[in-house]
Amino acid sequence: MIFMQMFNGGNMKLLKIVLALMVGGQLFGQVEQSTDTYNKLGLPAFYYELLNYKSENSSATRVDVFVQVPFNSLQFIKDGTGFKAEYTVTVTVYDKEKETLLTEKLWNEKIVSQEFDQTHSRSNFNLSLKSFSLTPGDYFFIIFVEDKDSRKKSSYETMFTVKQFGVPIDISDILFVGNKMAVNGKEKVFPNISKIISTAEGKISVYAEVYADSATLVLMKFYISSKDKKALIEKTSERDLQRGINRISLETDSIHLSLDNYAFTLQVDDLNSSKKVKTSKGFFARIEGVPPTITNIDKAISQLIYLASSNELDSIKEGKNPEEKLERFLNFWKVKDPNKATPENEAFNEYYRRVEYANLHFSNYTEGWKSDMGMVYIILGAPNSVERHPFEYDSKPYEVWEYYQINRQFVFVDNTGFGDYRLTAPFYNDLNQYR
Repeated sequence: MIFMQMFNGGNMKLLKIVLALMVGGQLFGQVEQSTDTYNKLGLPAFYYELLNYKSENSSATRVDVFVQVPFNSLQFIKDGTGFKAEYTVTVTVYDKEKETLLTEKLWNEKIVSQEFDQTHSRSNFNLSLKSFSLTPGDYFFIIFVEDKDSRKKSSYETMFTVKQFGVPIDISDILFVGNKMAVNGKEKVFPNISKIISTAEGKISVYAEVYADSATLVLMKFYISSKDKKALIEKTSERDLQRGINRISLETDSIHLSLDNYAFTLQVDDLNSSKKVKTSKGFFARIEGVPPTITNIDKAISQLIYLASSNELDSIKEGKNPEEKLERFLNFWKVKDPNKATPENEAFNEYYRRVEYANLHFSNYTEGWKSDMGMVYIILGAPNSVERHPFEYDSKPYEVWEYYQINRQFVFVDNTGFGDYRLTAPFYNDLNQYR
């Protein structure tokens, strides 16, 4: 193990401390101060989706705004026999220059749960929806969520194009469908706002609306494509459209997708007018149990350099195909799961959380996880204290990181003046060989 080699192979007490840092409580030093931990580490505090739909008002478009807040982003408090959480959502719309506030909606949400375990689950969430009537054009949206109890605030900003619907046919935006379940004898559909689809789900379902000025026959085609535009699955069928709104539910056959980004495209050809319309929506296929910050397995394997031995790394990389590499990678982490009684692998999640943090905060000429600061951070976590000296008169900029539990100090110097901090002492040679 790298931890043993790095600390001269004999200090088992020190090794136990480091491993405890890997799977135990986080040391929040100055390096890791963040106002939006979920957002900065690839785990959003909430998800949102903006969708164009044709409005009854011919001069405007209906924009639906979905906001999905996972339970573990909120602070639940004891309330009678259960637990409750409350939060406020604000959606603000500006012109494209971000200068004029055009409209705003604010609403409150309350969640009640009888089971404590549900309150810190990321798979449980609350979904809300508000609609705006806007003339076609470009707008700047701010979606803001505030937990009423903890006062934790999270927000996203995005430019959004409000669509001008045409004639004789046109299509709304695509909405991915998540779970379906029977409620009071009727099937209820829950949208997938995150656009993250598990590779174990097999089939992909979407909802869209097709608008027609009159009854007509169309050729409807949908397909899923990879980043290189290669179509992986395709279906084509003829459909009769009625005048007005045609609500379309589509589902693929079972398909196996690798960990990657994809696009779902729907195309409708009017066989009477020869008009063709098309819309696409991107999504990400993830593997169940793999941290959401991992989007490339080959890179994730390379990032194991600070934890895996050279033999372990070689064994994973020598898999005959992507599937075998993935299997060996997952088996590596399965062995290191500190608590097999829980569905989460805490060590797995924490390691790649640190990798993501390093990439966000220590990238310069190279990716953050390859930098000296990234290396130390990934191995040891956040320091207990940081001394920053960016403008010393008689020295180059430098930082000193202190780890009290292991009685270690790391000094980083920016020799170039461009923020490229390099480790100088101690253990520079020992740490550097495990990059």
